[in-house]
Amino acid sequence: MDLHKKGGEILFFDNFDRYCKRDGKTNSEVAKAIGLDPSSCTGWRKGAIPRNGTVKKLADYFGITVEELMGTKKEPAGNGELDEDMKEFVELAKKMTPEERSAILTLMKSKEKNSGNG
Repeated sequence: MDLHKKGGEILFFDNFDRYCKRDGKTNSEVAKAIGLDPSSCTGWRKGAIPRNGTVKKLADYFGITVEELMGTKKEPAGNGELDEDMKEFVELAKKMTPEERSAILTLMKSKEKNSGNG
């Protein structure tokens, strides 16, 4: 179900706004958090699409993919195959700050490197 298209045009701002609300943040707070001027949100609201680097920063901030943020993500075929531990891990990760997610990723990568699986 894709509610984020209007006349075939993807509305980035609708997704951005939805994820801000999900996290209890204003659009301006999120823009500031990734180092942008809050006035950027005005352009997005009017239909402007941010640069790729900005979209990536926003997606990382929300803990989602660029495709999810842009409304271009298709339903993943294997998502239902996650075991309960992995589903819980993903849900917990979605609630973390970007800094917390980064720390966990660093730990996981370090563990992988040290175990010889990298």
